[in-house]
Amino acid sequence: MTDLAFAARVLELWDFRDPAASQVRFAEAAEAEPDVAHRQSLITQLARAQGLQEAYADSHATLDTLGDPADLADEPGVRALLERGRAFNSSGAPETAVSLFRAAYERAAAAGLTGLAADAAHMMAIALPAEQHEDWAQKGLTIAEGSPDPLAIRMRAALLNNLGWTYADDERWADALGLFEQAIDARRQTGDAYTVHVARWTRARALRALGRHDEALAELRELAATPDGADDQYVAEEIAENEKALAG
Repeated sequence: MTDLAFAARVLELWDFRDPAASQVRFAEAAEAEPDVAHRQSLITQLARAQGLQEAYADSHATLDTLGDPADLADEPGVRALLERGRAFNSSGAPETAVSLFRAAYERAAAAGLTGLAADAAHMMAIALPAEQHEDWAQKGLTIAEGSPDPLAIRMRAALLNNLGWTYADDERWADALGLFEQAIDARRQTGDAYTVHVARWTRARALRALGRHDEALAELRELAATPDGADDQYVAEEIAENEKALAG
């Protein structure tokens, strides 16, 4: 089962907009961590931060220090599979990544690690061809539903967003809008103001696609008045597109 306090701690150490600083924090946290499984889990996140900086060889080398994931406790073992898969996927080897994500999903689901299982399902949806996105997104949403795991809550928001864009890519904007609405609520549960901002922009984009320009503009003008929206070029561009549509 998930150690909820540790799951929250991992998320608190992350700033996905600054992976270099996150790498430093995870290295320091791992060095100071007395619990072996927790230390190994923190090292996997150090490897993820390296991968986000496109230092894929370094990411693999860091994961190599942990040995075979099969020899690790469930949480660090699942995290090691996930981060190895992410490094392969991001460096252009999705076929290799898929087997790792699938193994991570199966092990996490069996161990009751709902957040990590949802994360693995999310990565399967990303790495596999588009026709398989929906099945894996739904698997992730099902396992994350109602979980108190803070990672499950975040992954539910990500899965809703990504599945929404899968529908949008097929011009199923009405279906996408419903998922984007749910994603806003899920993002609010995380307490991350920036991701709420992005989710609200996404809803506005769907509203424009459905011809609901007045509603989209109301949303976007609210966003433009916030600290995150004041210099957001995407908000400005969406405002311009909706105003243009209304002007005829």
